[in-house]
Amino acid sequence: MPITIDSNAVRLDHLVFQGTRLTDPALSARRCASDKKRPMAGGLLVNGNSVTITRSVFRDMACYTALEYGTGVEAVISDNTFIGNGTHNTLLHWADGLTIHTAQRFQISSNRFRDNTDVQLIFGSCVGCTITNNNFNHSGTAEGGAFAEIMLQAWPNATSGDFTGTQVTRNTIDCGAQRRCGFGIMIGSAPWYEAPTFGGAVTDNRVRGAMLALNVDYLTGPMVIAHNDLEAVSGTYPSMCGPQRISGASANFSARSRMVLPLTATDTATTAKHYCILNYSIR
Repeated sequence: MPITIDSNAVRLDHLVFQGTRLTDPALSARRCASDKKRPMAGGLLVNGNSVTITRSVFRDMACYTALEYGTGVEAVISDNTFIGNGTHNTLLHWADGLTIHTAQRFQISSNRFRDNTDVQLIFGSCVGCTITNNNFNHSGTAEGGAFAEIMLQAWPNATSGDFTGTQVTRNTIDCGAQRRCGFGIMIGSAPWYEAPTFGGAVTDNRVRGAMLALNVDYLTGPMVIAHNDLEAVSGTYPSMCGPQRISGASANFSARSRMVLPLTATDTATTAKHYCILNYSIR
């Protein structure tokens, strides 16, 4: 990453981190095309405990991610804006807004996510975390779309997928009338790869404008998923498996996930083809 912080008790406030997506398209394209160079097209990498990141802007990274948090305990990431990172409909130019690998007791609240083009907010594990009152939306352009808005999962052989004690609550997602996100809330990693996901609670979130509001595929241990306000949709949408027809569904729980979900999970259930990543339409 262009900027790396490897220290405890750092505070970042009122800063702007801006990438090269708009200012140097040629350099951006070269970096995004290379597995080795792609992280240099991102923004900030942080490792450390008791780090505070507030009231800052992360924008226009060419690909990879705008803010990557490796490992830490008791960080606060609040009242920031993640906007315009990556290009959704160009191969390998996708960028997350905020990527968190292994965390404990983080507070992630009141952040604004707009047009981050891979997954707007993604976790590999987060134990005892509070993820609340964040806002997710899209401008409506194809290049500003995303595969998912919030994703709880694990990277294979890299993170644990443990969300024990974590509360994901009162977040607002609106992907717009053009439905510029595939999944509103994505739980589990199976559409991409096989890895564990378990623990915590996902409750009282609102999702509008997604191709599918909630996808659970798949859980390897109990997680509470309840009382979310999910929009039911109908339509035919692009995916890695070809066009997918969704008829009046707000959520999908894979068969393997239904075996471990508690009885409090009352959201509508349907079935969908395995390994299909929605909103995949790449030039």
